[in-house]
Amino acid sequence: MDFGDFDRCFDELRILLRDRLGNGKNTRKLDAYGSYLDYGGEIRIIVERIENETQRFMILSKTVFEALQKDEEPDERWGIESIQNSTLIRLDIKSFFVFTRVFLDTLAQMIKQCYGKKGDQLPSHMRKLIENETFQNLDSVFAEGLKARMQWMDDFVKTRDEIVHHLGSIVSTTTRNGKFGFDILGLRTRHEWGTDTVESVTDYISETLDNLSKVI
Repeated sequence: MDFGDFDRCFDELRILLRDRLGNGKNTRKLDAYGSYLDYGGEIRIIVERIENETQRFMILSKTVFEALQKDEEPDERWGIESIQNSTLIRLDIKSFFVFTRVFLDTLAQMIKQCYGKKGDQLPSHMRKLIENETFQNLDSVFAEGLKARMQWMDDFVKTRDEIVHHLGSIVSTTTRNGKFGFDILGLRTRHEWGTDTVESVTDYISETLDNLSKVI
């Protein structure tokens, strides 16, 4: 995964946020800054784990498939490892959605802080912030620009909410172009599931990081 653009944008904002801490006595700014820094390290670990786990998944799947083609009994150890590997993939995909949603809300809190006391009227959740009328009246140019760069968030939040609030099960298969694909069973707007509809998890993450870079 190429973190180049994300790291550059993340670090530019990090420096600005650090310089705004002043004497360090504003605990809300310190907490938001700490949460911001946390995500930078956490997301890299999560993404690297997903990349390694999905690559291993593809290798195990190919090995089992080739054994079955030869009418051979697949090694039991492959089955055990596949189960363990699938568990780790589900765990890390869920972590990606949850941690990224927390990061978006951290950005919303930082935006509130930029407006001083007037910012106290604004919501602390990004999804509510970009639709907030008070925010529009307070700074219409910035508010409209932010909303334009957050068009992708609705789909992201729906998937995250399905996982967190509706116990959506993550299922996987190989995509049409041979990548590790994932989908959420139970989405309220279900589409037909199969290799032609699932999305590559690495492509999805890469696109999300690109969107986050633009927001930052």
